[in-house]
Amino acid sequence: MKIRSILSRIHSIASDRRGNVLMLTALALPVVIGATGLGVHTLQLSLTKRQLQRQADSAALAGAHSLYQGLGNSAAVAAADRSLEQNGMQTSALPSLTPEPFTGSDGTSYHQTMLVSVAVPVPTPFMAIFGNSSSTVVAQARAAVVRDGNFCYLALEEAEATGVRFQGNTNLDLGCGVATNAKGASAVVAGGSAFVRASPIAAMGAVPPATNYAQGTVLLPNYTHVNDPFSDRDLNPESDDVSNNACKNGNSWKTINVPSGVTTTSAELIATTGVGGPGCYGTISVSGTLTLSPGTYYLGNGANNAGLQVNAQGKLICHGCTFVLTSTTPNNQNSFPNINVNASAELDLSPSTSGDYEGITMYRDSRAATSNQCCTINGNSSSKLSGAFYFPDDELTFNGTSGMILNCFQMVGKRLKFTGNSNILNSCTPPGGEEKWAFDKVRLIS
Repeated sequence: MKIRSILSRIHSIASDRRGNVLMLTALALPVVIGATGLGVHTLQLSLTKRQLQRQADSAALAGAHSLYQGLGNSAAVAAADRSLEQNGMQTSALPSLTPEPFTGSDGTSYHQTMLVSVAVPVPTPFMAIFGNSSSTVVAQARAAVVRDGNFCYLALEEAEATGVRFQGNTNLDLGCGVATNAKGASAVVAGGSAFVRASPIAAMGAVPPATNYAQGTVLLPNYTHVNDPFSDRDLNPESDDVSNNACKNGNSWKTINVPSGVTTTSAELIATTGVGGPGCYGTISVSGTLTLSPGTYYLGNGANNAGLQVNAQGKLICHGCTFVLTSTTPNNQNSFPNINVNASAELDLSPSTSGDYEGITMYRDSRAATSNQCCTINGNSSSKLSGAFYFPDDELTFNGTSGMILNCFQMVGKRLKFTGNSNILNSCTPPGGEEKWAFDKVRLIS
């Protein structure tokens, strides 16, 4: 009887629907709670991951920008860390900041990258039912300084002004890009009937579109600051190189003067006058034909303030040479000479191949007063020019002539103006290496 009574009660409970609901609810409750917790925490972790990834991206870019500016690894780490703090990084976050070279899976090598990895523990109380009371969210980003083309012509102007101007009837094929740090609304101007083949053309300010540019020209307005490729060199002469003893005989300047119809060389001049090789002079004036020996020629001052003069029908040849327009009294900003090359003169110049002036054909001392008139590169159709013309505080004008041979030719000045016609080949390694003449930008690569 007792057994029958027990079985009867069990059967009664099993057939009672209210009891079934209660039992099913009790059995399903942990599953419902777990599913709810999984949904809540999945959303929570996804949101945290998104926020953390933005922080890692920003930090990697900040660090890479610091590397691009040449500030070094320590400054890059500090910039990345500062970015994380400014973007509200959680105090429990565990960041890893690593500036390093990197090679991508496609074999591309990056010399400067910033890797940022951030890990944050996130409480997940609902998931504690399954023994998982917290989860770690990890975000990683790598930003790199990447090549975006090359330039051979740079205007260092940083004011609200025009840095590069193409004007007149100029027809130019420059062989590579043009850049300026000018911030004006017309930082680069192409006017008149000028026609220009050069790409990219970049400026910190605006680069108004114009039909003067060849089809396919890439214009890069609002570009980042482009570094002076010679900024790491101290090019202003030592005082001994341009002292009165070096540049004068007694109270008279040492000079080289080649009259019209005369053909001579450094060796012949030294034999007859005692001067004519590398060294310091007041002026070098050429109306005939002069071939100078390789080396550095300092032009310390001139009676008419034109240190280098190549007159009509004059011909100046110097391979492996640098002409430095400087002064024996550098504290006087107005004591520095300029150049005066006649449009019908013939130049055959290539730069020094070693020493402080390696790769530079002509340089004007940075201590000179800024001039908009001093410096025009002229020459007839038989002229041959290569190397860098570096006038950091002056407007440098290129007045080329069709037929000129220009190979591995660069111009850096405060402002640049192009008014002539030329086809320039620049398939070479520029002074200091390609990295110094590269359009670089910072972007995320992973």
